[in-house]
Amino acid sequence: MIWGYFLKVVIADCATIFVDTVYNLENGFDGWFLIVGTILFGIQLYCDFGGCTTIAMGAAKMLGIDLIDNFQAPYLSRSNAEFWRRWHISLSTWFRDYLYIPLGGNRKGKGRKYCNVLITFAVSGLWHGAQWNFVFWGLLNGLYQVIGDWLRPVRRALLRVTELDTDTLGHKGAQVFCTWLCVNLAWVFFRADRLMDSFAILRSIFTASNIYILFDGSLFGCGLDEPNFLLLLVYIAILFVADLCKYKGINIRQGIARQSWLCQVLVVAGSVLAILLLGVYGPGFEASDFIYSQF
Repeated sequence: MIWGYFLKVVIADCATIFVDTVYNLENGFDGWFLIVGTILFGIQLYCDFGGCTTIAMGAAKMLGIDLIDNFQAPYLSRSNAEFWRRWHISLSTWFRDYLYIPLGGNRKGKGRKYCNVLITFAVSGLWHGAQWNFVFWGLLNGLYQVIGDWLRPVRRALLRVTELDTDTLGHKGAQVFCTWLCVNLAWVFFRADRLMDSFAILRSIFTASNIYILFDGSLFGCGLDEPNFLLLLVYIAILFVADLCKYKGINIRQGIARQSWLCQVLVVAGSVLAILLLGVYGPGFEASDFIYSQF
């Protein structure tokens, strides 16, 4: 539960301030402001959803009930298909079992399979909200999977010709980066208020020319001052390390549980204190509900 509160109150709510500022098109932010805002929205969404389900897991465990871990380091996925096996697992599994498979799944040829994938993702978008931007977000993610499956023979042929070693860190890192890039581009449609706003934001992103704002301190005027923005980067680094451990099968919580009672008490007390000190509170801050409460 402490880890869930850290994800929500410390990381997600801090990123929310920046994201809400730059994604309000009336404020006039463009280019690299929107690029950074989109990246931080991906972090905000992950930590908000992940924090919600992690708190639920902890509360259930206190009652002797084991719930599934809904997020398995999704941003370390090497393909879009793998991403959706690691992101919001309970919902993705539900759509697979009760929509994709009843539609015929992959049992009736490639064309029918691709159609079923697109229908499933379009419905998953519509499930999040009766707006065209959600439907487009779902279709785009479905299209990623269709293109990825369609190009698989081509990729394999290129690997045979070039004799590239797919087990190298560089190759895996490139796959993770490309997947992360595609997922974040799709998040634009999830975050924007309207479909036309999504296209306007993407146009601004792809024509960005103000990269200097990354170095001249302009980012510190988007709701977060310099100390808090830099702290947010530290929080994200902690999240990356924790996800890397999860990806490698290292259970940090079990490792802490094997330590002495004094060590466990110090870790818990220190973690609670850190959340109280670093969480987004205070005058002028509007409490942020869990994003998932609106769906």
